[in-house]
Formats: sequence, structure tokens, C-alpha cells
Amino acid sequence: MTYSESLGGLKVLITRPEKQSETLASMVKDLGGDAFDFPLLKVDSIKDELRISELEEKLKKLSSYHKLIFVSKNAVTYGAEVISKNCPNLPTEVDVIAIGSSTAKVASEFFGCEVMHPMSGSVSEDLIALPCLANVKQKRIAIFRGTGGREFLAGSLIDRGAEVEYFEVYERSPTERGGHELLEIISEHDVNVLTITSGDSLRVLNKLFLESGNGSFDLFSIPIIVPSARVSLLAEELGFQKIKLAQGADTRATVSALHEVASEADKSDYNQRGN
Repeated sequence: MTYSESLGGLKVLITRPEKQSETLASMVKDLGGDAFDFPLLKVDSIKDELRISELEEKLKKLSSYHKLIFVSKNAVTYGAEVISKNCPNLPTEVDVIAIGSSTAKVASEFFGCEVMHPMSGSVSEDLIALPCLANVKQKRIAIFRGTGGREFLAGSLIDRGAEVEYFEVYERSPTERGGHELLEIISEHDVNVLTITSGDSLRVLNKLFLESGNGSFDLFSIPIIVPSARVSLLAEELGFQKIKLAQGADTRATVSALHEVASEADKSDYNQRGN
């Protein structure tokens, strides 16, 4: 097996939230690479009592919605939990829509129904292009997501005449680990690829680096894999020099991007040997 066919030589920093990195780490190792876990975000259910109360009230009216949109696997996992407690029977006439194939698979398993999703890509821009969201005038649409997040999807649907409501079912918070620990892991293991799943995680990565005070460490020359053009632009603005755009944040898209990084590194090594 050649270097470009495997991930041999890649030492990958996986920054997915806690308990969500196992599949990617296992695939990297199975393909000959090394994986090191450093979660940048923690994901948990909503804890604020007022938010919980408001969410439960909205869930009581879930049967009045025409479409349910889940923008991440976390949205499905935490959404299914609160739906089962407050609305045991999912409305039979509702359209269930997911942002990508991985999220759709999880949603289908949880709800036991067909789930529509983009055939390629897994960002809001891909989702809004679905035919089932083209004519939504006077349709009630529920978007299941974490607290905060982008407004693009809701704004686009409202522009098309839809009535949109957020169901915020989980919250994200930055890791409590420090910048020195981050750089120590990267240095000790000679990490040569960074993976990022969102703009939020990229901002946390940059914040930890700045807080470390180690201006001599060349973090920004390490290749970084990002899930969307929007996050790619943010990485460029922060100063990263080698940005690889994956076709989404799921494991398959990340591994595909890692293969591209490995192939490019292989070609670079070959050219250097030739010189």
C-alpha cells in the first residue's frame, strides 16, 4: 500500500467534542495513521430551567409543524430525547430533513422514517437547495440545533415565506484544557494535520494558541482540514496557510480530505527526492 492510498505518516489531531471522536480516530489508525484526541468543545443537554421550560412548551405543539430540520447529529440525539419525553409520537405527515447523509442516517434510526437530505455536501447552503424546501410559503418549520449558531438557514426560509421556530436542544462550551497542553500534544507527537468541525471549534483553537503565549510555535503552517467554505475563510483570516476543504464535517468527508493531504505530502516528498 502506498502512502497516498493509506494515511501512513499522518499524525492527526482530532478536535471533535468528547465521546464523538472514536470512529474517526479508529479509521485513521486502521488506515495507518496516528490519531490524537483534543476535544475543543463540550456538548451537553440544555441545563437552564427557563430554556427547558420554553422548549417543552414548544414541543407540545410539534404536531402543528410541516417540516422538522436537524442541523447536526447532536441535534438528532438531543432532539430525539426531548421529543420522546414530550411528544412520543412523531407527526406522520411531517417531513423530516437532515443537513447531511450522516445526520440523516442517525435521524432515520431514531425516528423510523424516511429522512430527506442533500445528496452531496452537509452545510446550510446545501440544505436550503433541497427541492422540498423550495416552496415553503406559510409552512411551519422547526429547526433543531444547539444554542446560538448561524442564522442563514432560518433567514433563507423566512425569505421564502416560511414560519420558522428554533428548538435549541443542546449547548456547546469551550474545553477547560489550556493552550499549553494543546501545544504540548502537538509538539510531543509531531502532529502534522489538524481537523476542525466548525467555526466555533476553530475559534477555540485559535484562542488557546493565543493564550499559550508561545508566539514562536508555528501552528499556522500545519495543514488544517475544515468542513465548509465559510470555515475555510475564517481559517484564512486567522492566518492558517495550508487549508484543506472537506465536503462536510462527518467522518467520511474528513477521511477523504485526509487522503488528499496524504497524497499531496507524498507528491511533495517525491519531488524533493527528485531534486
